[in-house]
Amino acid sequence: MWKMITFFARFYTPFRFVEFLRRTKGKIHFVPRLLAIYYCLRDTDTPKAVKLVLMGALGYVILPFDIVPDIFPAVGWLDDAAVIAAALKFAGAYIKPEHLEKVRHVIPFAKCDW
Repeated sequence: MWKMITFFARFYTPFRFVEFLRRTKGKIHFVPRLLAIYYCLRDTDTPKAVKLVLMGALGYVILPFDIVPDIFPAVGWLDDAAVIAAALKFAGAYIKPEHLEKVRHVIPFAKCDW
């Protein structure tokens, strides 16, 4: 499992993440969750093992060709949503209220009640 996480973590960079958000332009409903993961990843209090899992999750989402390629409308994002949900469950204790505040600052009407 760690081998797969580190494989996908290689595809994550802050620049690629921002470009991914720019390309999707709100086409996916879990952008607030992605931002929460991003802010948790940037937090110095987050343990390195958790950061690796979060980087792996973001790398998986950024990569256009994964288990179900994102070129298939709707269905292509289901596996990405599942990976994000698993990453949030894994790192839930490390996602702080200030991370969610930053998400609300970027997306004012974002629901952060997961």
